Amino acid sequence: MCGGAVRIVTCSRVSVRGAQRALSISDDHDFRHLVELTLTDRLRRLAYQQTAVSDTMNSQESDSLMVRRNYLRHQHDEAGCQPFSWYLSNVATSDVVQPSKDAEHFGKLRSASSGLCLGGNSEQGIALAACRDHLYERELLVEMTVKGALVRGGSCLEPTDAAVAFVACEVDSPRQHWWLVDGRLSPMFAPRKCLADSDDHTRRLAKLEDCVTADGRESAPTQHWNFIKF
Repeated sequence: MCGGAVRIVTCSRVSVRGAQRALSISDDHDFRHLVELTLTDRLRRLAYQQTAVSDTMNSQESDSLMVRRNYLRHQHDEAGCQPFSWYLSNVATSDVVQPSKDAEHFGKLRSASSGLCLGGNSEQGIALAACRDHLYERELLVEMTVKGALVRGGSCLEPTDAAVAFVACEVDSPRQHWWLVDGRLSPMFAPRKCLADSDDHTRRLAKLEDCVTADGRESAPTQHWNFIKF
């Protein structure tokens, strides 16, 4: 951001490459300073959500932060430093997936039945993949927008007969809008259909099935999903 470089070093003791979330925060004060001095408003909210660190500061911490912020603002003017948003847009473009401003949910979409996550397209449907909570695996990240679109890398989830697939997004297409209610995902145009974790004896696939209820109250475990959020 100020003309330097970031290098990933084998066996580095500074960080864990590919970590989806911090394994632990040793000092909330230092974490707040890093977040407040580096990130934009939207990313600050995500950082606090991800770690459950409180954004509340006492007067001493707030004053210290203000002094540091004024110093960095001077450094930015003198050295021509760029903001973190510039770093994401120009340096980490292929490594970091950011939720859009329209995101309601963002993370890996996990089956409550098998613990596997929504993977990529296959001939029989979308394959489910191993879901590792602590790893940042950009190919598994899914965003659900406020309008109900399930988006990954510019593609949207759409039913194709009994299967589902990620296809090119179409603005306001009713086939690409979903309801997420009590853990069940249903297409808005077919509310009695549910996304299900299906076993085809060789692997597990995400397919569209008739919604099943147990005792008339809850859907089958194979039709329950949740987002592993940051």
